[in-house]
Amino acid sequence: MSLEQLDLDPYYLAKIFTQPIIPGKSAPLAAPQIEAPKVKYLGENQKNVALFIQNENEAYLNDELFNLLTNILNACKLGMQDVSLMNTAPYPQLDYTSWNTAVKIEKAIVFGAASAPLGLTDAPLYQLLTVNSTTLLLSDDLQIIGADKVLKAKLWAGLKQLLGI
Repeated sequence: MSLEQLDLDPYYLAKIFTQPIIPGKSAPLAAPQIEAPKVKYLGENQKNVALFIQNENEAYLNDELFNLLTNILNACKLGMQDVSLMNTAPYPQLDYTSWNTAVKIEKAIVFGAASAPLGLTDAPLYQLLTVNSTTLLLSDDLQIIGADKVLKAKLWAGLKQLLGI
């Protein structure tokens, strides 16, 4: 019987040769890439500043709240081209780490109930918080802030710290 006629079961070959036959470095297996979730947001995110809201009734904000947000951004010398406005309501399964994978975020402002789906419910309001090398500011809901001057002042103090104004 010649070696060319020898038929070996691949299972037994794998058991026999547990080490590489040819000496040298064995290449490590590449870690599987985790695909970033597809999310929609309003704005161009040029300065990587994320604004999180939770609104189940509308895509983002009604006109009144959008005007309030625009005024807040203008006071911070920011526009919609600089930020990404993200509604967490259509994506209840995503936590903050998943959002950070989907969208490049360096600084974030989380308004009201949006902190719950992001997993940030125990964090104090109007104080800076660092999560995954991202600085966050949690605040009350925009509708509540719009009606309360004390909360506007707290938000402004937090924004000055967050954005270095």
